[in-house]
Amino acid sequence: MAKGKSGRAERVPKLKIKKGDEVLVLAGKDKGRRGKVIEVRAKDRTCIVEGINEYKKHQKPSQKNPQGGIISVAMPMHVSNVMVIDKSSSKPTRVGRRSVTGKSLRYAKVSGELIDSE
Repeated sequence: MAKGKSGRAERVPKLKIKKGDEVLVLAGKDKGRRGKVIEVRAKDRTCIVEGINEYKKHQKPSQKNPQGGIISVAMPMHVSNVMVIDKSSSKPTRVGRRSVTGKSLRYAKVSGELIDSE
């Protein structure tokens, strides 16, 4: 567990979004767009979505990038600003947790089907 400001162990939350999920953006400049989750940072409660919330960065020439120029960088967004897409109905859905054979698996509240495979 990570240590917080007070020096005590900080609890890292179990998020309803995982790497590889298709999500719908609910807020921000890319509202209404869909994308695939590339990375999830549970401690910060943020995620990076492919092609969403990208910013332009001016980069000086270096050994790694001798040309330099303007590159596009994917920025993290809060998990509350995205919603998981249900695979069966292709609609955005809230996510719940259900205990199946001793494991806590995610399920879509719209269709009731499991999102995670065992």
